[in-house]
Amino acid sequence: MNIMNIQGANNTTTGQRSTLDYSIVGCFTLVLLLFILLLDAYEFVAVPGASHARNQLHQGLEGLTGMEIMDEKELAQLQLHIAEAKAVVHDKKEEVEEIVEKVELMEHELKPETVPVTVEEQKEEKEKEEAIVEKTVEQELGIDKWCGSCKWQHSGFNCDKRVSWLMEKYHIDELEAKEATLNQGCHTRRNLRAGGKLME
Repeated sequence: MNIMNIQGANNTTTGQRSTLDYSIVGCFTLVLLLFILLLDAYEFVAVPGASHARNQLHQGLEGLTGMEIMDEKELAQLQLHIAEAKAVVHDKKEEVEEIVEKVELMEHELKPETVPVTVEEQKEEKEKEEAIVEKTVEQELGIDKWCGSCKWQHSGFNCDKRVSWLMEKYHIDELEAKEATLNQGCHTRRNLRAGGKLME
């Protein structure tokens, strides 16, 4: 009787080891596969078909999360686009502000009664000037024709979502984020400016 029980226990242990062995081999294979794909992503190894699978996975993740998955080169390029957008928006704002100030001065010279006297009037005029500058800069850069609902490049999210992400991630304002998005490859339109005007 004792011999039968020991033999039965051995069969059970062998069956459990077999399942455990398969699990370990399966996990090891999965880790190895992921490691090879990681090496392929950083271009240390070339795995046939891996880049297509990785691109499909990236597109799926980008569509679900609304985030863009980038390598170091793409990240550096994005940061360059953001820096260029900041410079363009800054320069255009300065240019427009200078023109608006000149117009205000001319108006005050011609009509002295339009000069703001109280703090409230000065504040109101300042807000009015800022609105004019903002609107003019948008028109000059072609941002006033912003669609926003178009698909951003080959991702699963639109340009508005891209702008929101840029604003949150890089702490830039809306104009700068839109300018960077347009310059980086908005599908709907972006024919380069000629003489300060947008060519359609």
